[in-house]
Amino acid sequence: MTEASPFVEIRDLRISFPQGRGFREVVRGLNLTLPLGKSVALVGESGSGKSVTARALIGLAGQGARVEAERFRIEGADALSFSAREWRRVRGGRIGFVLQDALTSLDPLCRIGRLLDDAQG
Repeated sequence: MTEASPFVEIRDLRISFPQGRGFREVVRGLNLTLPLGKSVALVGESGSGKSVTARALIGLAGQGARVEAERFRIEGADALSFSAREWRRVRGGRIGFVLQDALTSLDPLCRIGRLLDDAQG
């Protein structure tokens, strides 16, 4: 990965789950470029795919999920071909996320800025 290369690059992300005899697409056409050391917030209506997208970004989309993309690269590597071992190396150490339920994800006794600074090292 060169300094100019994005840490995460996703083009046309699609996430589907088994439904009946086929699949139901729940995320379609997501594009994301994230430079190293930056944070991103996924914002949208309830049921718009924020959580499943965040989980797909760390290799935990869910049982039976089908994650496809024109491009899905993390540190220049094709994330769509990651093994479980490669995902464990990336998850938590290189990429993480704060779940929607802030009361269980964040320490209510700390200011949010401090928590984000701690997460970025």
